[in-house]
Amino acid sequence: MKKIISVLLAFTMIFSFAGIAAHADEPVQEEKPNNGFVGNIVKALSFFKYGINDTRVYLAPCDGEDKYEFHLSYSESDGTEKDIGLGAYYDETTGEVSGSHYSQGIFESGFNYNAHTEIFYAMNDCWQRGLGFTPLYDLLANMTAFDYVTRRVYFDYGGEEWCIQLWKGNYGFDLLVGGEVGVYNREEGSLGFFYNCAKDEDMMPISIKVYNDERVFVDREAYLTWWATGFAFSDPVNERKLTMETSIEFPDAEMRDAFVASAERQIGVSCTATENTVFVKW
Repeated sequence: MKKIISVLLAFTMIFSFAGIAAHADEPVQEEKPNNGFVGNIVKALSFFKYGINDTRVYLAPCDGEDKYEFHLSYSESDGTEKDIGLGAYYDETTGEVSGSHYSQGIFESGFNYNAHTEIFYAMNDCWQRGLGFTPLYDLLANMTAFDYVTRRVYFDYGGEEWCIQLWKGNYGFDLLVGGEVGVYNREEGSLGFFYNCAKDEDMMPISIKVYNDERVFVDREAYLTWWATGFAFSDPVNERKLTMETSIEFPDAEMRDAFVASAERQIGVSCTATENTVFVKW
């Protein structure tokens, strides 16, 4: 239980105590409403002006549910004691730590955490889905908080242009190690490099495993998604010595063959197929 609380507290600190201030008694003055993840960070920063001492994070049972809510108790600088719900919940049966809006992740970050497998992972309906994808994101990411390598597999299918992208490496200011498999598409003949995240009807069962000679960091069974992810707390590793294995179940042989033909031209990528499922090793 201490590990779970420590992990959530670490996650909370990473996201600047997002969401805590939303439950504080003191009102926060803002020029205009700013809800959601960014708004919670703004509120949280103003929260600290009151001063907090003797902080304690604990689990409080939810009425009528097999869940617990994370609470924060603390003393303000004037000695006033406070106890607030963090809006993050722990399911003891599944091990999942989620936010008040399940599909939006902890503190609306887009990610949940599983205490049994000890990994963070993106939700299908996360806010990042609305951003699509472009190689510019990778350029900016490697200049900031990420250090990963990637492969993009481009192919045409069903009158659309597709990109299935693989990532593996260090994430979150070198606090996490893991990988991603993303599915993107756009209209045939589109200009530029921007792709849309796949819609629900285009999602496919995808598994993901990331490991090196010393440790398996992520090992998730196939599930229906457009963005398979997994990130585990770890010291930084050499991302080029990581191995990723993923399986992707395509809707038919035509799409399977189009993907394989392009993927096998990528350096270090090998593919084998069983019916319409392709097993990729990189």
